[in-house]
Amino acid sequence: MEEAKRPLHITEKIMRVIAAACLVGMAAMTGADVFLRGAFNTPIFGCEEIVAILGVVAVGFALPYAHYQKSHIGVEILVRRLPKRVRDGVGLATNLATLALVSIITWRMFLYAGTLAESGEVSMNLELPEYYVVYVLSFGFFVYALCLLADVVKFFTKRGA
Repeated sequence: MEEAKRPLHITEKIMRVIAAACLVGMAAMTGADVFLRGAFNTPIFGCEEIVAILGVVAVGFALPYAHYQKSHIGVEILVRRLPKRVRDGVGLATNLATLALVSIITWRMFLYAGTLAESGEVSMNLELPEYYVVYVLSFGFFVYALCLLADVVKFFTKRGA
């Protein structure tokens, strides 16, 4: 199990670094755009599109990290008071439900990216192909689904051991 989890962990780390770089890029682009608008009355052409794309990549690539850090929203006040066995069951049910939902989202997003590629949809100002962004986001959701699946497998292997 550890051999299978290692590539997933490395992928999550790389995605975390990319997400952080996207956040830095968003801040830098926005700051530069504001500065150029104020100082020289010259905005950066397409800045809003670039910042939006970086935001999508940051969110999609941060999902696996947020899952491993358990930094997603949960009803901790209620769950903490439950016995450990019940907490584990709630965690399993939550992971299974989230896995099902994220898997469907990944699948539909991947199909949607293909539809965008066929139609030739591009962004408004820079005319960047939008399907690339949707493929990248679907990859982020796919890795998140793999992380959830790894946790479900870990739950059952831990109980059997």
